[in-house]
Amino acid sequence: MKIIAVTGGSGSGKSLFTKFLVKRLPNSLVLPLDSYYKDRPDHIPSDHYDFDTPQAFDFDLYYEHLNLLMSGKTVNAPHFGYKTGKRLSSFTELVPEKYLIMEGLHVLLDPDIREKQSFSFYMESPLDVAICRMCLRDIKNFEVTAEYRLNQYLKFVRPAFFKHIQPIKKFADLVVKNNYDSPLDLILDDILLENQL
Repeated sequence: MKIIAVTGGSGSGKSLFTKFLVKRLPNSLVLPLDSYYKDRPDHIPSDHYDFDTPQAFDFDLYYEHLNLLMSGKTVNAPHFGYKTGKRLSSFTELVPEKYLIMEGLHVLLDPDIREKQSFSFYMESPLDVAICRMCLRDIKNFEVTAEYRLNQYLKFVRPAFFKHIQPIKKFADLVVKNNYDSPLDLILDDILLENQL
């Protein structure tokens, strides 16, 4: 099994890039870090909770599932409910494949995990483009207001980016520039021609 990591700040295009990767790499599965959020404490409303800090994620379970998949075992990946801030009772069964794609904000954070990765991508977008993508995505998918999303960005997303995410850029094998009009699918095709994943 080959482990590929896709990371970058919120709104940088990680999910879309991962989707294109899956289409081009036969026998691949995605282990999304966003599925492994811890429950938001009941006494903290969503607009006062930092979803971008590493402490918001259940890395123990994420790494346990990663190791099980690497050893050939099937896992039940959790689902997270963003409206409730809680883990749902449903899950997705993940079966080991030739390629495992780790996708998320902090998948390059742990040096031991980086050692297991065959290749890693860091998605880089101008911050104004990233925040526009985040607003458009979350208004559509989570029925939040632009005001709510911009406040979250200023209070939590932007500080977490500079503190936790941008510093791990140096560990990536390749930085992918993703501007507002970047043809990610064509960029990926060129990458795959030049790199043996």
